[in-house]
Amino acid sequence: MKLSALTFLLLVVGGVAAIPVEDATEGIEAVETESGLDEVTTFDADAGDVFELSADDIYTVDATDGTLVIPYQNDSLACGNTLTESEVATIESQFSSALSTFDAQSADVLAASAAKRSAISVVWHAIYTSKSVGGGYISNSAIKKSISAMNAHYKGSGFGFKLKQIKRKKNTNWFKKMKGKPSDSYMVAMKNALHTGGAGTLNVYTVDFADNTLGLAAFPWDYYGHPKRDGVVIQFNSYPGGSLKNYNQGKTLTHEVGHWLGVYHPFEGGNCNGMGDYVVDTPQQKTPTYGCPKSKNTCPQSGGDNIHNFMDYSYDKCMTKFTKGQMTRATQMSNAYRF
Repeated sequence: MKLSALTFLLLVVGGVAAIPVEDATEGIEAVETESGLDEVTTFDADAGDVFELSADDIYTVDATDGTLVIPYQNDSLACGNTLTESEVATIESQFSSALSTFDAQSADVLAASAAKRSAISVVWHAIYTSKSVGGGYISNSAIKKSISAMNAHYKGSGFGFKLKQIKRKKNTNWFKKMKGKPSDSYMVAMKNALHTGGAGTLNVYTVDFADNTLGLAAFPWDYYGHPKRDGVVIQFNSYPGGSLKNYNQGKTLTHEVGHWLGVYHPFEGGNCNGMGDYVVDTPQQKTPTYGCPKSKNTCPQSGGDNIHNFMDYSYDKCMTKFTKGQMTRATQMSNAYRF
């Protein structure tokens, strides 16, 4: 495979629908801040991930790998962003140099980085236009379930996520008019106003994209050039149990955070040759996967496609795993650029 990934990766999906509001005001502190935030909820950073999925949730655990799975029906995804081969070569050369520098650090530095990866602070920015779930005013419970689901998906990888704050901001333009492009004026304004923390803080923004984008993320190596553009932006109702048909297990967030950690799509490049996603244990793959086929093999010489991988375009029900190689790359990228 040849690599073709952009700093900001776009996923496209179909329409959305509103659902009734539930406990949306749980634990909220009404405030006015310099950035004009309407509400902020702060959680104990030392309390751990206590936001467990309840017995009422429709998830089951796959005994083979501990990931959350549930059958449902889906629309298709698409991504149209590419990097040139020269850009990719520059990125990977810089990454190799940065990783060599990090690996030369003391054992204490390495241990500190591992500790940071295991407890990544998450600041969730819920943009809304009205105080209803359909208007973007998603509940604390939905956000907590998103973090719990993501922790289950990354289980055993060395990465863990702790919800630090939920910030809500009423802005109809940001919520309804934003397009899935990093240069979009609404996106730039939103991130400039709201971005919190440094390279190791995961900022999650939820909006109702105007162009059917499902999610986009910034790669780690761009943080120091564009720190305010860091983070991930996802369709607001893609959380576990949300109203976005076929994309409501929270796996849009898991996928985009994979990019935020430096992992590419397994089908990058659109052919069966080259370095592809720079991961040795993801089979070569020529095209994205749509739906959840029983089997798919676009590069017969390398085995079946990565239809169950979180970084493919399969339906949420079909995404159940990362490979060890992907998490090794995520760890190395994080060491070099984030922690």
